Amino acid sequence: MSTRKIILDCDPGHDDAIAILMTLASPEKLDLLGLTCVGGNVSLDMTTKNALKVCELAGFTEIAVHPGCDRPIARQLSTAENVHGDSGLDLPCGTVLPEPTMSLRSQHAVDFIIDSLMTESAGSITLCPTGPLTNVAMAMIRAPKIIPRIQQIVFMGGSAIS
Repeated sequence: MSTRKIILDCDPGHDDAIAILMTLASPEKLDLLGLTCVGGNVSLDMTTKNALKVCELAGFTEIAVHPGCDRPIARQLSTAENVHGDSGLDLPCGTVLPEPTMSLRSQHAVDFIIDSLMTESAGSITLCPTGPLTNVAMAMIRAPKIIPRIQQIVFMGGSAIS
């Protein structure tokens, strides 16, 4: 069985932390090209830090983690600390993950998505956004030529705005 090349675009809180761990635990099925982060459940600073923490916790310190858009395109960011806690990964038992020693990649998530889709064979990359779709939308706006090169977009979505 061949592996599917994916880019996991996320905003780690708890749900996306699980998505990262499940992806990392499936190397025979998924070839994770990189993680791209977006402001969503918490601020971009926190989502990127959380992505690094989860990768380190799982022992995958070589994973490329790219910071992306810090807010939606057409409105201000509305976060979910009421669900995920101040850090985005607050645990009821009071356990706190250690500060990451990994570093973020300097390339912006939107540029990483565009470059990956243009470098790899057309139709070979699946985008897996599990948070706000801002990075994916900005990549498509900046480089519409990537759209037919995307194999598939598999996303977890849903929101309630009050």
